[in-house]
Amino acid sequence: MPRERGTTMRVKIADAARFIANLCPFTAGSLRGDCLQVLSGVAATGELPAEYAETLREAQRERTARYLAGEGREAVPHAPAYVVTSYGTPIAWVTLAGEVVIPPMTYSATTTRHQALVRAALGAELVAA
Repeated sequence: MPRERGTTMRVKIADAARFIANLCPFTAGSLRGDCLQVLSGVAATGELPAEYAETLREAQRERTARYLAGEGREAVPHAPAYVVTSYGTPIAWVTLAGEVVIPPMTYSATTTRHQALVRAALGAELVAA
């Protein structure tokens, strides 16, 4: 999958699992995968419950603050490195330490299919943050 850094590929939903498994940015209709850089903020959290949304935002804020304090890019292992969203709601993320977080939420039928696709691509079960 050679690409320029920072570019997002438009792909078919059938190809999304490959992009997710490789933690590559993509857009497949309402499903999207994004790599968060050290100075990135967490985009809108959509329908993600407040406790998960705040955990996600706070970890990224801490990552940025510690990086700016000179502690390096990997100083906050629980910070999100890759986030998958469905209709603008984060449904899964992979931390800098490689932990897969898939909040155990129920959404629409389409987002439920997206969650299953992510679980299969990342070999993960629903877990709490």
